[in-house]
Amino acid sequence: MNDIYWRTDKPHFNNTETMNDYLDNENMLDITLVDGAYAEGVNGKGEKYAIHASGDGDSFSHRITFKRIVD
Repeated sequence: MNDIYWRTDKPHFNNTETMNDYLDNENMLDITLVDGAYAEGVNGKGEKYAIHASGDGDSFSHRITFKRIVD
């Protein structure tokens, strides 16, 4: 999956806030675990992904990255 980038009008003060924003507004996976700035989710094909939230240079720029988890 491709990384997701976005900007907000209000700053995020930590990566947990970024993860919550992503989950509330952008997420299209079935989320199975949330632990702060880390989450796991499954797509419609049954593929599982690790999801990492981070900043992208400043408090207004955000990034979500995905890494496939192979069981």
